[in-house]
Amino acid sequence: MSVPDSTSAPAGYFADYEVYAMGEAIAWGQITLACASDGDHEPAALIRRLRQAAADQHGTQAGAIRLRQVCRL
Repeated sequence: MSVPDSTSAPAGYFADYEVYAMGEAIAWGQITLACASDGDHEPAALIRRLRQAAADQHGTQAGAIRLRQVCRL
């Protein structure tokens, strides 16, 4: 049996996403995000951060990003 990870270690997340414009997928990619170990791991906030980080990479708005998969590393 394994022991759970320490809560003091920062959590990392991986997301696979698509970028949409005018209803069509125009790009795709992957992104990772490290979260501080402050205990604030609200799912909605995490999704917003992942979408914004992906949007920043493509110079678009977060609303154009569709997350296909999110995994905790």
